[in-house]
Amino acid sequence: MIAAASSIRITIMSRPDDIIPPSPLRSHLCSRAHAQAVAARMFDAGARHVSIVRTGDALQPFRVVPAIVDGPNVELELRYA
Repeated sequence: MIAAASSIRITIMSRPDDIIPPSPLRSHLCSRAHAQAVAARMFDAGARHVSIVRTGDALQPFRVVPAIVDGPNVELELRYA
């Protein structure tokens, strides 16, 4: 189910610098390339609008949301014309 755009809230998070370095798997899962792959799968599965947003969080640097998000942290938007 795709949430309405008005019900999605993006929050910029910050964490202390003393976080344990991520594992290789987490590094892969947190990459922009992986976020693009997830967004493409969502789009191919029927989502009409998909955005990749930078979060500022070291543990989840990108978030894929099923809506068009307006703001400076948007990395990529996919939508039907």
